[in-house]
Order: sequence, then structure tokens, then C-alpha cells
Amino acid sequence: MANATAPQATAPQSESFDRKDLSRVFSRLRHEVGGLVDDANRSRPFYAKSKEEAVAKRDAALKVISELADRIDALKKQD
Repeated sequence: MANATAPQATAPQSESFDRKDLSRVFSRLRHEVGGLVDDANRSRPFYAKSKEEAVAKRDAALKVISELADRIDALKKQD
């Protein structure tokens, strides 16, 4: 007969992942890039010395996001 107070063997649980973290990261990313997009549309930007610089920052941010998406896609296809 098994002792009720004896430790029971449990199956190892997989690492849990909180999707809220993913949502927070995407929300922050949207906020930060949205600020650059809005700034590029202003005649006198807040985050850049000129409109041209604001447009360059916006374009650089979009390029970084595209490169990140390409990298993630490459990770999915790795063996």
C-alpha cells in the first residue's frame, strides 16, 4: 500500500510562456515606431533636427523591423 505522505513522482512540465509578454513587446514596438512615423509627418519634428532626419529615422526603424522579420523567418526554417 502506498504511503499518502510519500512524495509523488510528477511528470516534468514544459516551460510556460506568458503571451502577455509578447503582447507588451509588440505594443511597445508599435508605440515607438508610431512616434517616429508621426514625427516624420510633422513640419517641425520633436525627435529630429529636421524633417529629412525624421523621415530617415522612420525609414531606418522600418528597415530594422523588416530585417528582424526576415531573421525570425529564417529561424523558423532552420533544421
